[in-house]
Amino acid sequence: MNKIYRISISMLVIVWLSVVMLAAQNVTRVGNQKALISALESGSRLIELKDGEYHGLCLDLKWSGSKEQPIVVKAEHPGKVIVMGNTSIVLSGSNIVLSGIDFNKGKRDKDGALVLVSGENNRITNCRFRNYNQVTGVWVQLNGRYNRVDHCWFEGKTSGASYINVDVPKTGGNHHRVDYNYFSRPPLGRNGGSAMRIGHGSMAKRYCYTTVEFNLFEDCSGESEIMSSKSCGNTFRYNTFYNCKGALSLRQGVEGIVESNFFISNREGKNRCGGVSVRSRNHLVVNNYFSGLAPKSGSVVNFGSGSPSDPKRLALGLIGAHFPKTAENTIAHNLFVNNRSVSIDVIHDLGHRNKVFPPDSLYFFHNVMVGGMSHIKKHTEPQYLVFEGNVFQGRSGIKPNKGLQKMKVKLKDEKQVLTVKNPKSLPTADISAWKKNLTKEMLQRLDFDLEKVKTSGVYYSPKGKRGGLQQILQRKDVGPDWM
Repeated sequence: MNKIYRISISMLVIVWLSVVMLAAQNVTRVGNQKALISALESGSRLIELKDGEYHGLCLDLKWSGSKEQPIVVKAEHPGKVIVMGNTSIVLSGSNIVLSGIDFNKGKRDKDGALVLVSGENNRITNCRFRNYNQVTGVWVQLNGRYNRVDHCWFEGKTSGASYINVDVPKTGGNHHRVDYNYFSRPPLGRNGGSAMRIGHGSMAKRYCYTTVEFNLFEDCSGESEIMSSKSCGNTFRYNTFYNCKGALSLRQGVEGIVESNFFISNREGKNRCGGVSVRSRNHLVVNNYFSGLAPKSGSVVNFGSGSPSDPKRLALGLIGAHFPKTAENTIAHNLFVNNRSVSIDVIHDLGHRNKVFPPDSLYFFHNVMVGGMSHIKKHTEPQYLVFEGNVFQGRSGIKPNKGLQKMKVKLKDEKQVLTVKNPKSLPTADISAWKKNLTKEMLQRLDFDLEKVKTSGVYYSPKGKRGGLQQILQRKDVGPDWM
């Protein structure tokens, strides 16, 4: 039996070596653009760019691989292929992987996208985008469907437009994934300095279904919006926002989900670091951690007022209201800790820039607010505002009620787990009357076992993708493996 086992192992080793040798033989190594195009035209599926600098690389990768055998264009040694100059790369085919490229200190003289992804099931991975400036234009334009940007590094953009931009088709959605990336951005001093923009005013009613997860945003302070969502059905989860002077903005569109993110600042005083800005309808902000923030807007989470429809905008193909009416939004299971600003502004910026419609139909349940300033601010009475099962320590800012109770709470485990001193006295929350405002996907994110909390005393624990505790991300957790 042992002899047969040894023979089987030997056979497996031989087969494995044969596969490796065959794969090595199928690698096509090129050193310039002409050779790369020739390799693609001849049917090569694994192409390595030789180490060195590539100036003015202009490519349209219009060929398509398959899910089982994608077309891979990668650096011979990740990080050793440096792309500079008037570069324009288009991924118009499908099942293409672009890997290990360093887009570094390039100078362009034409506006437009540095990399345009217009096909399907394409991937940009293990790349760095740094200091590629001079002209207005995004660095990665994500069109098409089911494309992915992962383990990349975005830093140093001083020109207008976002790092990543998504345009949304009329039907079908994009279904992109942006994950395990690093983002940092210096102040631009004007609009157009966000890390990402998902959609546009002309696309705000379209469903995009893009997921942004496991990214680190560090000092991403280009403008007031760290990310701007202007389309429907997008999800932002498991990200860490550290010392970012701005907010994640649900700017237009409906049914956005902001789940299990960390918003943290360790800077003193008026650090201008924010949390989430909510406009429009049917959004869910759930299970997030907010600490040490002092946003310029005056509140960690704010619900913006709306403006009337503008015929001039409609004539341009945009949604009528530049600032849509805010209603039917839910904020649940969030933890606010020692922020230097109001935790929640129920009616934000009313009267500013023709914003005449205050938010209404807002539902807050099982949120915990600890320390800092007064927790809740409202300038006038909204039409429908419901508090269920919320607790606070410090000053509530409004008159406490049965859904907003003062309690003693304490933090442990590096501030990521909250325990309640008297868990058996926790207030309950009945959401049955509110369920009609939640999608099935949102309801799945609201599984909160109050009886278990009353037994253990653990009130807040940010869930990770696989059920364990989600951790605060650090640089080592994201970006290319060669940095």
